[in-house]
Amino acid sequence: MKWIIYLLLLANIAVFFWHYRPAERPQAVGDERDAALSLVLLDEAQNRPETTAPVGRCYSLGPFETTRQAGLAAAALKAGGIRAERRVSKDARRKAYWVLLPPAESRAEARKSLKRLKELKVHDYFLVPTGEKANAISLGVFSKFESAHRRIKQMQKLGFKPTFEKVELPRREYWLDWPVDAGKPDPGVMEEIHRIRAGARLTTRACDDRA
Repeated sequence: MKWIIYLLLLANIAVFFWHYRPAERPQAVGDERDAALSLVLLDEAQNRPETTAPVGRCYSLGPFETTRQAGLAAAALKAGGIRAERRVSKDARRKAYWVLLPPAESRAEARKSLKRLKELKVHDYFLVPTGEKANAISLGVFSKFESAHRRIKQMQKLGFKPTFEKVELPRREYWLDWPVDAGKPDPGVMEEIHRIRAGARLTTRACDDRA
């Protein structure tokens, strides 16, 4: 009889553990799958080559010395089926001649020269306040040496001793830009443009380069 009692006791213990075991978590499989997917996507994102939008190319026609020249050239292009945008550039440099009275020993001495210039009714001058040429008196900047020479002679006749220096100044130029997809102007249009501005040339550049 004892073995029957032991068997019943073992059966009860087995039934107890069967009914009261911890419930399985059905979402665990899904969590593992989501985590694995996230790792894959992260790995793809890190190893995906970076791409940048290609920079478009534009034709650039110029340089033109005046807005009138640029306007006439733009009209010629428009008649040929090309709409261009005008751009102003100051990259070019031009030579000039700076006429001045050399720096005085002191600000007081420089002011004496200013007073004398005023009494002689000389126009277009100013005192250089700071820098290497402090206390000098500027008498004008001229694009041609002949003009600078005339200014020097004028001041010499009034008893002054001016000098001049060669300097470089920014030069304003005008260009016409349009996308290369719009095409090149035909020879007839370019011939007309060269009559407007003999030195005009056609080049290519990055469309977003606005220098």
